[in-house]
Amino acid sequence: MESKPLLTIGEEQLSWGQGLRYLQASGKLQSFVTEIVRQYVIEKELQSREDINVNPAVIQQAMIDFRLQRKLEDQQKFQEWLQQNKVNYNALESQMANSFKLKQLRDSITSEKIEEYFNERKAGLDYVILSRIVVQDKELADAVHRKIVEEGGRFEDLAKEHSVTNDKSFNGIMGAVTVASLPEDLRNAVNSANPGDILGPFETNKFWTIFRLEQLQGASLDNPEIRKKLDGELFERWVAEKLQNQKITLHVND
Repeated sequence: MESKPLLTIGEEQLSWGQGLRYLQASGKLQSFVTEIVRQYVIEKELQSREDINVNPAVIQQAMIDFRLQRKLEDQQKFQEWLQQNKVNYNALESQMANSFKLKQLRDSITSEKIEEYFNERKAGLDYVILSRIVVQDKELADAVHRKIVEEGGRFEDLAKEHSVTNDKSFNGIMGAVTVASLPEDLRNAVNSANPGDILGPFETNKFWTIFRLEQLQGASLDNPEIRKKLDGELFERWVAEKLQNQKITLHVND
C-alpha cells in the first residue's frame, strides 16, 4: 500500500523519501530527525507515567482563558479562528493537556536536582552592571583615571569626552553582563569591589578601559527567569541522555 505524499506543490506530489533527501541535501536532516525522536521520547515517557495526569477542569479553564485572551468568546469567531489555523477543538484541547503534562514531567525530573545544579552554575549566572571609558593608549587612560580618582572628575563627563565606544552617549553604561563572561583580571577585580568603585585601566583588544562598578547582582533561585532557565537546561539534559540510548535507523529512500 502506497504511503500518502508529504506535500503537494502545485500539481506535483512530493513523497516522504524525496522530502527527506531535500532535507539531507540542505544539511537540516539531522536536526529534523532529532526533533522527531525528541518528541517520541517525551511522549513515551508521558505514556509510561501513571503519576502524570491533568484534571479536565484545569484544561477547560485553560481553554476559556485562551479564548478570552484572544477575544474569541463568540462561538462563530472561535470556529473561524480554528478553521484559519487548521486545527479542530479536540486537537487544541489535546495540545493544552500535553502542555500541562509536559510541565509536570519537567518538574518531576528537575525538582530534586535544581538546587545542586544551581550551585554548579551560579558563577555563570551572577551578573554585573558596568560603565566604561575606552581610550586608545595607556597614557590617556592613566590621565583619565587620575582625574576621576584624585581630582574628583565626573565619570560620565569623561566618558563623553574621551571614550571611543558608542555607549559614551549613555554615560558609558554597558548594561548587564555575566561575571563569568568577563576577562579574568576584570572578573577578579569585580569580585572584590563595591558599587561605585573605579577599576582599571585594563588592556582590552589594543585599547585601554576604565570601569566603574554600578551593580553586582548575585543569582538566586528565587528569580523566576533563572529557575525557568535551569529547569529547561536540566530537562534538555535528561532528553539528551534518553536520546543516547535510542537506536535510530533512518530510511531516506522511497
